[in-house]
Amino acid sequence: MSTTTSIVTEEQKPEVEQIEIWKCKGTECKAWVRKEFVTEALPTCPLCKTQMVRSYKHVPVAAKKGNKKFLVGKKRF
Repeated sequence: MSTTTSIVTEEQKPEVEQIEIWKCKGTECKAWVRKEFVTEALPTCPLCKTQMVRSYKHVPVAAKKGNKKFLVGKKRF
């Protein structure tokens, strides 16, 4: 029988940031939405239609890609 243990070092941990979210109040539902994507004052859950509450979540920092060009018709912007 072989036992494998993994040691997580500081270099392996992803960088995280704290963001404001709305999360579902339902005990069985795990839905959440970033604050910037909510257009209502008191949103309802998009999955189970239960009321949502404000909260915070730690998420990995996304790498921002720069110099991206968008195609519109045949022109690049």
